[in-house]
Amino acid sequence: MPDISPHSIVEPGAKLARDVTVGPFCYIGPNVKLGAGCVIENNVTIVGNTTLGPGCHVFPMAVIGETQISSDDTPADGKCIVGGANAIREHVTIYAGPLKTPTRIGKSNLIMIASQVGPGAQIGDQGIFANCTHIAANAVIEDYVRTSAFSFVDKGITVGAYTFTAGYVHVDHDVPPYAMIQGSPYRIRGTNTHNLKSCGFGEDDIRALKRAFRDLYNHTGTIQRDVLQSLASDRKANRYVKKLIKAIQSRRDARAIEARGVRS
Repeated sequence: MPDISPHSIVEPGAKLARDVTVGPFCYIGPNVKLGAGCVIENNVTIVGNTTLGPGCHVFPMAVIGETQISSDDTPADGKCIVGGANAIREHVTIYAGPLKTPTRIGKSNLIMIASQVGPGAQIGDQGIFANCTHIAANAVIEDYVRTSAFSFVDKGITVGAYTFTAGYVHVDHDVPPYAMIQGSPYRIRGTNTHNLKSCGFGEDDIRALKRAFRDLYNHTGTIQRDVLQSLASDRKANRYVKKLIKAIQSRRDARAIEARGVRS
């Protein structure tokens, strides 16, 4: 049987795995599902059509599955799907998305104090989101992204895999993978070398990406289109460089290819 504090409310209909722990003064709604090994600390609220995968740890005062009020001031149905082994720290708020486009969070993420995830946002695996990171509605955060405190990702924006954002960054247009960005509005400052090394990228791959970023931006403030075309047509290009070029070419926001500067 789950270990549920007598001071918490778990509504009929909620489905908790046998080894779930729920601390005092929590509220677990009737449509919530908690996977094996989940630990819910005190004063946590989980509502809506929300599923937490196995091994999640939710810390005090977090709210998951809350539905934002629609324009006509009536609550809308929503859904939130959280993968396994996520650490959701104090005062984090994760909003539910529409049933057709639910909020989704992958596995093994660390979402730190007072961060917010907007409705319909899509977060990949292995991310680390520092205190007070704000991810707006329908934003897409790919795998292994790292943010610093007070980073703000705008509505519908994509942040590419392995990217690092410095503190107080306003991400107002799509970010290619492997980048290190800074400023508000942001500028690309180079390749996220430290994260790539920690994630097991080889030296040859990192050098190829650094060269590609340097050639693409060339300190001019805009992408060098001839370099972009040259790299896109190079069949022998490094596999990660190919992914970088494909990401740049597929940006929905045309401003994304006007990134503002890179330092070698």
